[in-house]
Amino acid sequence: MSTIIPFSAGDHFNQFIFDGGVSKACRSILQALWYATTWEIWKKRNNMLVNGKECPILQVVDKIKSLSFMWLKAKFPSLPLNYHGW
Repeated sequence: MSTIIPFSAGDHFNQFIFDGGVSKACRSILQALWYATTWEIWKKRNNMLVNGKECPILQVVDKIKSLSFMWLKAKFPSLPLNYHGW
């Protein structure tokens, strides 16, 4: 897998868009993880700015895990993992 040293969010995103020699399924999984991570961090950041409430990091990680698993199970119903294995 090729990597890009992320100097910006765009660079980091490109790391998960270009194939770098990985299969399409693997790229889809990496993209889902990137999207879920970015989305959850964005939501928690906005909640902190608006409501002044911080969120424990483990709660954010659990939300990322849950969201990415649901997205991947919807895209790949035969994914050989259950939620606890994810």
